[in-house]
Amino acid sequence: MAKKNVNKLSNSVTHDIDQLASSIEQEYLKSKAWKLPGVFSLISFQLSILAILFSVTILLGYWMEVEFLYRPLALEPATHPVTAVIALFLSVSILLPNQPSLLGCLKTALVSVSAITVLVAIIDYVFSTEFLPPNIIFEREQGHVHASALGNYLSINTAIMFLILSCASLAGIYDRKSLQQIIAYVAISIPCISLIGYAYGLASFYSHMSLYTAVIGFLLGWSLLAQTSDYGGFKAILSPYLGGRIARFQSISGMVLPFSVGLFFVSLSNELNSSYIGMFVIFVTWFLVLMISISAYVQEKIDAARREVTEKLIQAANTDPLTGLYNRRQFFYLGKKELRRAHRTGNAVAVLMIDIDNFKTINDTAGHDVGDQVLVAVSNTLTLVLREFDLVCRFGGEEFCVLITDTTKEGVEEVCNKITSTIRSLSINNWTDQHSPVTVSVGACLIEKMIDLESALKVADAAMYQAKSLGKNQTYYSVAFSGAQGSLQ
Repeated sequence: MAKKNVNKLSNSVTHDIDQLASSIEQEYLKSKAWKLPGVFSLISFQLSILAILFSVTILLGYWMEVEFLYRPLALEPATHPVTAVIALFLSVSILLPNQPSLLGCLKTALVSVSAITVLVAIIDYVFSTEFLPPNIIFEREQGHVHASALGNYLSINTAIMFLILSCASLAGIYDRKSLQQIIAYVAISIPCISLIGYAYGLASFYSHMSLYTAVIGFLLGWSLLAQTSDYGGFKAILSPYLGGRIARFQSISGMVLPFSVGLFFVSLSNELNSSYIGMFVIFVTWFLVLMISISAYVQEKIDAARREVTEKLIQAANTDPLTGLYNRRQFFYLGKKELRRAHRTGNAVAVLMIDIDNFKTINDTAGHDVGDQVLVAVSNTLTLVLREFDLVCRFGGEEFCVLITDTTKEGVEEVCNKITSTIRSLSINNWTDQHSPVTVSVGACLIEKMIDLESALKVADAAMYQAKSLGKNQTYYSVAFSGAQGSLQ
């Protein structure tokens, strides 16, 4: 008895391990298929952390009076401390959740304060007011900077960039991912223009935006854009299918090639021609990326519809349309795989042939609609009674076939008794309330030796007819080994 229990436990553990491995494999393949959106969600977090480090470094530069930490290039614009604080607020807000909680409220507050601050800066610029004093933070250090020949203030292009970034964050907070994606896309264009200006040596392109500010804006824009990796055109570009792969190649080429060519011609031109070249590069790059995104989105929508139709066709080819169970073709395919696994592990497998008793009488007396109700009720009962990894199929007409894995004689008897008793207790409108209970005859074949599925089904089918000959509403047990059969005592 102890040995039997140990074997039963060993079989159960082996099957659980196989099922776990299969589940892990399916989840891995599923995640691998659309892994890039998940990767970009993680990148969003990392870019925000990087923006926080830049912002804190700039503020430390003012506090420790280390000019390089807030003015990376000599005689070029510096990052204003208010800019660093706004960047810090927006970076931290990206890391916080959107849920209605204390952290969610903090996220909204940080984004709102950032938006209001840059709006005030824009008002100051337009109306020549000073609601936001230049030395509002680090007054002594700022006074020293403004006393020098180099100015330092929150420029209009920086304020507009952070206002757009704040709007993208607010769209994300209110779960308007498509709008967030569009706004983030626009926001990225501003620091990109500044970065191209620094790369080409065109001061008119970056104006009073510091190189650090441009880098932070670029990081925040991509961080907000990466949060929408499961939506719209960005998702289409990240698609693992052919359209997505082509779109990614085109996007990278559309950004790198014009920039590289422009950089070459700028080195041969004067400042005026360089400005024209820079504007042309910016226009071409963003036009190409926009067109690629739109075409990728349309292509993904078409391809998604095609994949959905393909999945439905596969499901229709593998399942019974009435009951939703596997059909005979899929049962043979999966059953043979399961038998091969059972032969490797040495575990016993059982095949059941189940036939609804007097089903023709049900159809002739109550009609085919009631007959369909009986078929669906029996199929639901089989699905409920059996384990999720056992195979159940509608074999044809009123016949069902079941393959029970990793079982024993006692286990088969228990399952068969549960099937017959549960089905007998079914309540079917217009039949069981007026006529008789629904019953089934079951032929059970326990496969203990090497045998193919077709032979096992013949044994189970013969056993099922034996059960009918004995009076129906019962189970007849057989054992199959080396193509033979015998009665189970």
